[in-house]
Amino acid sequence: MGDERAAPARKRRRLDARGTVLRRGRIFARLREGYAYDEIAREEQVTPERVRQIVREALARRFVDETDHAKLQLARLAQAMQIASMAVADGDVRAIPAFLKVLDRLDRYQRAAKVNEVYDDEARKRLMDKINRVAANLGLDEPRTAIEGPAPGPDSPAMAGQADGPEKMPWGVGASL
Repeated sequence: MGDERAAPARKRRRLDARGTVLRRGRIFARLREGYAYDEIAREEQVTPERVRQIVREALARRFVDETDHAKLQLARLAQAMQIASMAVADGDVRAIPAFLKVLDRLDRYQRAAKVNEVYDDEARKRLMDKINRVAANLGLDEPRTAIEGPAPGPDSPAMAGQADGPEKMPWGVGASL
């Protein structure tokens, strides 16, 4: 029989704190560039499972607002949903599992993204202030408050007798016949 001696396992040096931080930075940089875990593992000379573990640990230490994270994920999934639905609509049966997976993720993140935002008097005041700033920038009529109510319509007594010129459409464009 032949010589069946296994090559001695090369002992790796353990990374110090600085090396660990640098490696984590390289891993996340490659993830942002679109590299797969396998490619990153090959370049870092670790297993793909170790790369996943590093990413998991880094994300677990980070504070993530669940609502903001869910909204970010929904935005990212929008393009995947569009592509998958177009493929299914074109009759590509192979796209159905991907389509269902995107739907499942959308459902999960939509539940997490729901926020019970209160629309109170303060929120209404901020909205009216913003509308008034935009109106002032556009040179429109005087500022209003949320309490004053809607602007006078064409049938109101305040607007009677002011119909000079062609009839205006609601969006401010003259009617043409």
